[in-house]
Amino acid sequence: MAKLIRSIILAAIMVSVLAACSLTTSSTTDQSVLPIVQATASLTELVKIELTVQVDTSVPYNTVGQFIKFKYSIKAAQNGSSNIPANITVTGAALTCPALNTVGNLDDRLDQGETIECASDYAITQADLDKGSVVNIATANVYTVNSNQVTTTVPTVPAKALTLTKTANPSNYDRVGQIVTYNYVIKNSGSQSLGPAQFTVTDVGFGSPINCGDANLTLASNATVNCSANYTVTQADMNAVSVATSATASGGGAGPSQSVSATVTKGAVTQSNLTPGSTIPHTVVEGEWLWQIARCYGADPATLILANPQLSNPAMIKKDMIINVPNIGSAGKIYGKPCIGTHTVKAGETWASIAQMYNADSTVLQMVNSTLAVGSILKVPLNSAGTTLPTTTTGATGICVDLTRSLRLAGVNPNPTHFKVCGSMDASGNMKIGTIKVFQRPEDVGLGGLSQDITLPSSIETATPVNDANSLIVGDMNYDGNDDFRIVRNLPAGPNIPYVYYIYDPAARLFVYNEEYGKIRSPEFPGNNEIRSQWRKSAANWGIDTYTITNNIPRLTRREEWTAINETQATHTVTVFNADGTSQVTVNETIPLPAQ
Repeated sequence: MAKLIRSIILAAIMVSVLAACSLTTSSTTDQSVLPIVQATASLTELVKIELTVQVDTSVPYNTVGQFIKFKYSIKAAQNGSSNIPANITVTGAALTCPALNTVGNLDDRLDQGETIECASDYAITQADLDKGSVVNIATANVYTVNSNQVTTTVPTVPAKALTLTKTANPSNYDRVGQIVTYNYVIKNSGSQSLGPAQFTVTDVGFGSPINCGDANLTLASNATVNCSANYTVTQADMNAVSVATSATASGGGAGPSQSVSATVTKGAVTQSNLTPGSTIPHTVVEGEWLWQIARCYGADPATLILANPQLSNPAMIKKDMIINVPNIGSAGKIYGKPCIGTHTVKAGETWASIAQMYNADSTVLQMVNSTLAVGSILKVPLNSAGTTLPTTTTGATGICVDLTRSLRLAGVNPNPTHFKVCGSMDASGNMKIGTIKVFQRPEDVGLGGLSQDITLPSSIETATPVNDANSLIVGDMNYDGNDDFRIVRNLPAGPNIPYVYYIYDPAARLFVYNEEYGKIRSPEFPGNNEIRSQWRKSAANWGIDTYTITNNIPRLTRREEWTAINETQATHTVTVFNADGTSQVTVNETIPLPAQ
């Protein structure tokens, strides 16, 4: 390209308005705006300038003084200009451009189709972090002609920040005293870990902050913590068309989160939108038990147990376990989470009045709580009212609880079988069992069903938590193809759970009490006619016993034992027991202290 002039005009005027959270500014904003140089239009018919702006978004912008690098591509889409003398100037930004004779055809012009790449750095301020973004509005000016205007928004992530979400269950209310559970999720939306600290939610619907997580929780970047609170519908709410309270989160040195709200509308209460008949995964929350999880989804508890063979002891579920809940809605209404709540007892309240507030069954409420003292915090089985899981009646021997299980006999498909457990109940919901009636209803199994009345031996005294779905467990415990049953005697600390065992006799079609089985604590049935029993004598001594079954008699054949010596070492022994009553130690060693 012929060189028409020795000097070229390139006045690339980059106008940058740095702002946060908005792509536009108003006349009342207090932001600093760089001076705008208005272009003349004398060459607009001859020159057309195109501008594109790029920014590196591969790194988070979260620190005061950190540079945002802008790249400007200035292209002469059309250039019919001739000799126009001018000086090269750059105003409005700390712009760096290469010499014109290093781009295109290496002459001193920005000829048609040629592009020059320029750059500038912007240092982030605290105000930018507080506002959440930097907005760059740029215009290039070449040969006194303005380019198109380009707006570039760059998000900024503060080092410490929280965001909050809030949901309500149910989304409708229809009576005074109804409970609406608000669920909150606090997220660390900053770039740094927060805590250890107590994170809280302040909701105008409650008189005091709501604690979320442990008091010394550390929340990593992008991590979350959940909590909930129960709101009681008032007469004022019934006089209104809806309830909506705003909430903010705080903690860990971060400022308050944005304000969020969840609207609950007056009208018919709608149940969960979960599909009846489906199987859903449920993550266990602290304090839940399997029977209440079944109520929560209207599922049959016996079927729920069968659907979770991964549970070595269904009575000992723990927080964050995943439980599969099958055929939801088959045994009652589907409510969905939350399954349990809490209530602080006030003066004058009764089990019945508290249960009514939460649509709970007053008997189950009393079973899972030991006191009604003012100020005590109760565990509440939400939406358990009207369920038949379990059915509690009063009989000649006191309270009776009907526990239904699926029982398999002689290899035939399992049939519903009722275990009517009767005895006296203490304030904690534990039963001293006197009798157990085992029967199958003709409408469930046809003719030839079971019917047996069992009186526990006088030497056996129980404190059985009959409200727990795992207090009575059905399964083949002697490997003969018929289901037997065992019932919890009490629930001690550790893995030493004792049971009362009844082994099915197919010839007599009766369940027979087996005293030898009663020696086995916390049993597992791995197959090969063996039973494994975990036990613990103390924090420093524990082990696993293996029994082999012969003629319905379990005989101890192997014991593996660990005894802590100090904080790092333990002795490990294995003893084998022979059929003739002799035994020998096959392993005796010192090993690193194993995890328990």
